[in-house]
Amino acid sequence: MISAVLIFSSRGELIVAKILKSSLKRSISDVFRIQVINNLDVRSPILTLGSTTFHHIRSSGSDSLWLVAVSRTNANSGAIWEFLYKLNAIMDVYGLIREETLKEEFMVCYEMLDIVLGEGGIPVDTEVNSVIGKMSAKPTKQLNGNSLDRPELLSSSGDSPALSMPRFLTRSNRSMSQDLGLNYPSSFPWRPHGIKYKKNEVLLNVNEKISILVSRDGSILKSHVDGTIDLTTHLSGMPICQFGLNDSLSVDFGDEPAFGSEDFANEKAIPKAAAGRVLLEDCKFHQCVSLDKFNRDRVIKFVPPDGTMELMKYCVRHNLNLPFKVTPNVTNFGRGNTLDYRVTLKSLFPSKLSARDVSLRIPVPPGTVDCEISVSNGKCKFVPEENAMIWKFSKYTGLTENTLSAITVPTSDTTQLTIQQWPRPPMSLDFSIVMFSNSGLVVRYFRVSDKEEKYRTVKWIKYISNSGSYEVRY
Repeated sequence: MISAVLIFSSRGELIVAKILKSSLKRSISDVFRIQVINNLDVRSPILTLGSTTFHHIRSSGSDSLWLVAVSRTNANSGAIWEFLYKLNAIMDVYGLIREETLKEEFMVCYEMLDIVLGEGGIPVDTEVNSVIGKMSAKPTKQLNGNSLDRPELLSSSGDSPALSMPRFLTRSNRSMSQDLGLNYPSSFPWRPHGIKYKKNEVLLNVNEKISILVSRDGSILKSHVDGTIDLTTHLSGMPICQFGLNDSLSVDFGDEPAFGSEDFANEKAIPKAAAGRVLLEDCKFHQCVSLDKFNRDRVIKFVPPDGTMELMKYCVRHNLNLPFKVTPNVTNFGRGNTLDYRVTLKSLFPSKLSARDVSLRIPVPPGTVDCEISVSNGKCKFVPEENAMIWKFSKYTGLTENTLSAITVPTSDTTQLTIQQWPRPPMSLDFSIVMFSNSGLVVRYFRVSDKEEKYRTVKWIKYISNSGSYEVRY
């Protein structure tokens, strides 16, 4: 990810050069000095020359050091800038943002870089309190409570203002996390101490949006589910939460039980989803999640922030549970300038579930002034400003089928050629289903524990499936 870390003085003198890739030479610093530091026209925080990319920031304090990360891969720029800002915060604690101090204590900076950067130049630990515990030297500044890893609160002495991390980097982009063992840290940047609730409860929402494109012959051209796991916690103390999913790497379907010794509480709620494994792709987590624990044991373990947050994002592309099947049949009628619609809408989810706010948009040719519509259920009307018929259901029960018949009424100047040249935009479906998983993802178990407080937790798990781009050609 990061091939080298360079630290320059404000005048362009190279003070620290940590080279992580053998293919990179120390002379790369001259390129940055000439192209950026000595070039008054450069204002961008990123510079790409061939296969080499320079990300840089200016440190807090009056000396304004240049902190530079060099990469030769297609790396995440947001993660690299976040690393640079957090490196600045750690250097600030040790007083290394002053040029004279950095020159005298440059070995402390090299030790710091050895701790925060792992193999391949990947940031492994940038929590200030954790890095201090691994350093041989003690910081020159005293940290207070919850300001351990918040650069905006770590101000310099004298007239040196603190360097605030940009807002787009402070959300939940941390790319490293520690495993939470028995001796986990007593404080976290995202959770203050002293939280108390009379009723301790957790609400976990699995929100999914399914996007699908069906061809004229009924085959699926593309399909995927974009999902998020949102968490709302009202828990006392410093709890550790963990839960497991039925993803393909954590569930073993052999001779042993599919879910091991865990109690699968949602098996009755979503029986179809419980029967299979889910291949998760592009997983992204909130900074509180222990990535080591997930990579090793496929367990999502974390100390949650108080309140509502987005815990996880994921994508699923295979073995999807389609909630609806739309079967359109559109033919020419009469003189050829009129279209006859026969559309069947069938729900494929269990009969005990219901979809809300179901709406099927059926495009009609240009020049249509009205439509003669007949439906078996629901309400359908022609909307001239959208050139479409809108078929709506306030509630749609599972395993039911409804049909629509319609004939378009064209204007007098509409010809058969106009109908033939019409590109036929796809029909689109909108819906929302509670307690149905399009991807088949299921929370197998959810546990909450606290090393100091003993209390009962009320846990709620909810699955919400919505339509993304759900389109059918005809």
